[in-house]
Amino acid sequence: MVIDNKNISTVSVYNSYTGDKIGTVPQSTKQDVMNALDLAKIGEAIGKKMPASKRIAILRKAVTIMEREFDVLSNLIATEGIKTIVQARKEVTRALNTMQLSAEEAGRIIGATIPFNAVPGSEDRAGYEVKVPIGIVVAITPFNDPLNLICHKLGPAIAAGNPVILKPSDFTPLVAIKFSEILSEAGLPKEMLSVITGSPEYFGDALISDDRIRLISFTGGVEAAKVIQRKAGLKKIVMELGSNSPVIVLSDADVEDAVQSCVSGAFFASGQNCVGVKRIFVEEGIYDSFLNNFSQLTATLKIGSPLSEDIDIGPIISKESINQIELFVAESINHGAKIISGGKTIGNCYVPTILEADCNNDIANCKEVFGPVVTISKIKNLEEAIACCNKSPFGLHTAIFTNDINNTHKAINELECAGVMINDSTDYRIDAMPFGGVKNSGIGREGVKSAIEAMSETKVVCFKLKI
Repeated sequence: MVIDNKNISTVSVYNSYTGDKIGTVPQSTKQDVMNALDLAKIGEAIGKKMPASKRIAILRKAVTIMEREFDVLSNLIATEGIKTIVQARKEVTRALNTMQLSAEEAGRIIGATIPFNAVPGSEDRAGYEVKVPIGIVVAITPFNDPLNLICHKLGPAIAAGNPVILKPSDFTPLVAIKFSEILSEAGLPKEMLSVITGSPEYFGDALISDDRIRLISFTGGVEAAKVIQRKAGLKKIVMELGSNSPVIVLSDADVEDAVQSCVSGAFFASGQNCVGVKRIFVEEGIYDSFLNNFSQLTATLKIGSPLSEDIDIGPIISKESINQIELFVAESINHGAKIISGGKTIGNCYVPTILEADCNNDIANCKEVFGPVVTISKIKNLEEAIACCNKSPFGLHTAIFTNDINNTHKAINELECAGVMINDSTDYRIDAMPFGGVKNSGIGREGVKSAIEAMSETKVVCFKLKI
């Protein structure tokens, strides 16, 4: 971390379930950002000269240290974040995989031969293209995957040879700081990583507008993304934003499998998941059966302390977020939806909530709810379901449950989204695949290989030969 020692103030960090204070982090200032940029500029030169073998060694050692610190990382996620301890362990496991993938891909950053001599007049020329580091990367990460999404930005940045300035969520900075310590122990030069913490109101636009920054990688909300895009200036931007991911369940589907996948997808991490199931369109022939089974399985979910091994539903990240969930439910009801179950809070938790609404409900189709709320609607056929899915301004993942290959391909071709999951939840993802959205769900793609490509520039080399 780069902190101006003349002006140190702190920000408290809280247990999201109990509300108890669990630590403090520095409130960064504009001078801290300037210091971090100065340091990163030195790191830029270091990264350019660092051979791939060294980058691979740092990333692999980081994996080893993360394995040693597995329980510490898991407990931090489950304490300052919103996941249960079981879910937190899954995130740490994924983060290990993301860093391992980054190490592997660091050895596969390749260029290509350019056939200059295929062009008349260039017969005496030969050359190729190479990939070089893009430069300073700013990584801005959210609270809901506070470790793995950091790994998805820092792992590829280091693999490509770039310095990073990390701004974690104000709610979950402790795991970010712990991870930065792991990278330092793994041998990453201090000039190649700085962590900026606290509210952005104290350091202004410097973290996004400075011309030394070459790429901003942002995961968060649409409104914040618009501000970043407006103020960033001439630099590359990769954004993974919001969604209200829909699922289509057709009459020929395995209903039991669809119910289990949709309940898991809707309520994992208390619904605070950008690819979580938010809308379910069920064909009328199986609608009653699906709704009944879905309601029964949802009723078995346990709410409580995220550090308990048998808990399914943990806290919502803040009181403001709970207010937003309650507003969404109220607006949905005003537009004709009805509550099947849930719709209330228990402490800092929100009870898993099932809404039933017409498939054309504008609130369910057009707004994002970041919490354990799912809207189920009856549809006549696949065409109606696709039309309702596409009404959304978002386009991250969509899922369809069917055993008809023709319906599958119709959905793949016509759905306006970046990923279609067949007979699986919308929240299915592996860390090697390209990940991002269309429409208001993002710009560009994450996933280790895709991120390395975004964080690299192409340099062309051409020889004029005397032959």
